[in-house]
Amino acid sequence: MKLLLLLFNLTILAASSCNKEDKSQTETWWVNSARMDCVGAGPMTCFQIQKSDEIESGKWELFYDEIQGFDYQPGYLYQIRIEILKKSEPIPADASSMTFKLIEVLQKKADQRLALTNIWKILHVGKFNNPTSVMNLGSLTSENRSPFVFQFDGALSTYFGDTGCNTVRGSFTLSDGNGILFGKGASTMKACPDMEVELEIQKVLPRIRSFEIENGRLYLRDEGGQILMSFQAVD
Repeated sequence: MKLLLLLFNLTILAASSCNKEDKSQTETWWVNSARMDCVGAGPMTCFQIQKSDEIESGKWELFYDEIQGFDYQPGYLYQIRIEILKKSEPIPADASSMTFKLIEVLQKKADQRLALTNIWKILHVGKFNNPTSVMNLGSLTSENRSPFVFQFDGALSTYFGDTGCNTVRGSFTLSDGNGILFGKGASTMKACPDMEVELEIQKVLPRIRSFEIENGRLYLRDEGGQILMSFQAVD
């Protein structure tokens, strides 16, 4: 009788264990270095995650829940393994039906893209030094001139540039170390009397392969290390 009772208890425990395993799963995620504003039950900030083996530019998706046990620090890229568990009933109407728990931090590394996040004034591009353009004041004429500026958003891997006559926007990708590649940008199509600097920028961007930031200055170099563009931080 005792043996039968023992076997019965073991069967119940095994079934309970199987049911628990059926309700949980593990996944490996990348977590971006900055949260994004989002709207759930109200305004909040969300993690940005990817479930791919390697980080893919522009593939981040918003995650509206929390990850239990995850000591998140902005400015770092994380690769984590998590356990996903189904919550027991009843579940509030505005709550997730799943619980997310950290199992292990696989990687934690400083996000070099954030160092690029700034507004940068062009100091030189190709043969042009400190390029400026006449400020557009509508019907008024003025000798005031404005510098050419680029704005980089490291969290989104995007750039926006004022090239004097037109503007250009696009994306970039970073590789290990200080590698950088600019994607083909989309530009406005105005025709202006003086477009030499703009054409030089269009020629230079596809050749850039690395970057360096030193003493508030950004240097963009080609494959051989030659500086093709240099900038001064505005902020």
